[in-house]
Amino acid sequence: MGVCSPLRAFLYMCLFAFSVVLLGLTGYRIHYTKGLDNGDILTSSTNFYDPIIVELLVTSCLAIIFSLWLMIAILARIGGPLGSFGAEHLMIWIIWIMFLVGAAITTHDWSNLKWCRGSYKACRILETIKAFSWICWGFTTFVILASFGHMGMEKLGFGGTVAGESGEPVRATPQTHGVGGPVSAQPATSG
Repeated sequence: MGVCSPLRAFLYMCLFAFSVVLLGLTGYRIHYTKGLDNGDILTSSTNFYDPIIVELLVTSCLAIIFSLWLMIAILARIGGPLGSFGAEHLMIWIIWIMFLVGAAITTHDWSNLKWCRGSYKACRILETIKAFSWICWGFTTFVILASFGHMGMEKLGFGGTVAGESGEPVRATPQTHGVGGPVSAQPATSG
């Protein structure tokens, strides 16, 4: 299995964990803003949601699904079209772009919350969402680099399996050849 497969599985496990945290934070933020009756420290709006928070929620859901699948595919050595480097890169590049957009817009929209994060939970939650969206984006970047590194070390293309195999079928039992050719089972004769 080499060093790359366990490293990549560990990176996917971290991405999974951080995405679960981001899912919880964004879910909390949506629940909080949809239940506002009088506004809060940051807005006078009531009963609303932030579209970029919903985008981060969807991205974290996709990252959870993709990272769980790819972690299992790497460790169980699953091949096929969904277990190839091509499928992995398609999934992970989509997640990478979505995390980058979500983290950048969130950082732009709430760039300076230092004045209120000590006193208001809403500010602390938004600061934490910003942090975890960048953490998820960073781990997604590490996953992409590790995948390209694994492909390069094993000299595989996008058709190879995420576990690092060429994708060619492996024989279950080796063939044994004698001196004159294949050994065949001959019935024992008595007498």
